[in-house]
Amino acid sequence: MSDLTKRMQMAGKLESEEGVPETLTAAEAFLAIAPGWDPEIGRYQSDPAKETLGEIESQPGERSAKISWSSHLAGSGTPGTPPWWGKYLKACGAQEIITPGVSVEYKPATLNVPSATLGRNTGTLRKKVWGCRGDLKIIMEKAKGLLGQFSFQGMDFSVVDGGFLAGVNYAPMLIQPPLFQGVTFLFDAYQGIISKSELSLGNTLILPDDAGQASGFRPAILGPRHPKWSFDPASVAVATKDFYGKWRASSGAAMSCTVGATPGNIITITAGKAQVEDLKPGDRKEIRIFQITAGLKETNGDDEWSILLT
Repeated sequence: MSDLTKRMQMAGKLESEEGVPETLTAAEAFLAIAPGWDPEIGRYQSDPAKETLGEIESQPGERSAKISWSSHLAGSGTPGTPPWWGKYLKACGAQEIITPGVSVEYKPATLNVPSATLGRNTGTLRKKVWGCRGDLKIIMEKAKGLLGQFSFQGMDFSVVDGGFLAGVNYAPMLIQPPLFQGVTFLFDAYQGIISKSELSLGNTLILPDDAGQASGFRPAILGPRHPKWSFDPASVAVATKDFYGKWRASSGAAMSCTVGATPGNIITITAGKAQVEDLKPGDRKEIRIFQITAGLKETNGDDEWSILLT
């Protein structure tokens, strides 16, 4: 059979020892949309003076790889049970707080962020990246399921021959995501008329140099984060909601969005202190709107945002 681009399989596992690649099995396979794979190998080029002008043979140097994908974000179907994508959110700098039978909450974490091994199988090749940490952007668009865009940076990679992992159970990933429709979206206690919103964790991904490693790098780490939440409310009078006033002021505002109504598949995103950092006029179907981006700030530390599944 031809090596069709549509036939692809992703897998991932949190590493028990940071930077040591895990063996990926059928239990770690998951569904992904538009998986990306971007390996890099540096070259060391010596340039001695000689009578001719050509280059001499270079040497392969440092190695690293980026790996990315999108997935629909749905609950596990059971309150208090983490969703399958929760482990990847943890590797994006989130702590996981489980209340059995009630909820699973994810909040920012500065310490103890696990690293991950991630793989992309094409049916003929098995590509693997390890020592990975990442970033997440959540796209919320009217009448569509919540979409998580994951992007990871890894310290090293390998490519070997191999087929797809057999016996994969995709059932946990087939729960339909709640649609961004009939949602409760509040900014500073005001429910604007919006069509889309986007939450970005804003992680800085850093590959520390280490000449003692075969790849030249240590596992990726998360640097300073700059989370943002954007939305597009219909333009209203100042007396209804003074968006420009919030932009001019330094005070933050509470934001929240609840999507879904079925227990086990309700997702609530909140931010305690969202500061308007950019406001531009726009239009949606000839209707005036505001295009607003808010920066999410800490209140008591590691609390800029919360993703709660109930």
